[in-house]
Amino acid sequence: MSSIKLQVGIFVATMTGLADICAEEIETALGRAGITCTRTLMDGLTATAFASYDLIIIVSSTYGHGEIPDNGQALFDSLSRADLSARQFAVFGLGDMTYASTFCAAGENWDHLLASNGATRLVELMRHDASSGTLAEDVAGEWASQTLVPQLLEVVAVKQ
Repeated sequence: MSSIKLQVGIFVATMTGLADICAEEIETALGRAGITCTRTLMDGLTATAFASYDLIIIVSSTYGHGEIPDNGQALFDSLSRADLSARQFAVFGLGDMTYASTFCAAGENWDHLLASNGATRLVELMRHDASSGTLAEDVAGEWASQTLVPQLLEVVAVKQ
């Protein structure tokens, strides 16, 4: 299978590492479809980290009282002033419905910030519920294979 010419960056905000495991599954699913991507933890990043990517995938857990994990705070703050109009994005949010008032709040905040700053949403925000009895990494891989990849392939076909 030939590689699809699209610059895809997967950016991970995590406290425990689970979001990175989910991002790895997304990366694997994209790779099986011939889509090369780069997976990066958000530690110390600013908005310039998005510069070379056509598609930004955010994988973020929700921490504390609905906050973005510590390693994603600087990037989130930096993006509040960024023009993202040349980018598309997708967000995979992790949360726990046991905490209904803050369920996937970080994922929702990423989704809102990217859209507010001009990025185009490729697919709707995906929310994983830790209390659902499903493994987040399995859901992430399925979401990438069944939702994200088909939409990406459609976008690439339109551009050709």
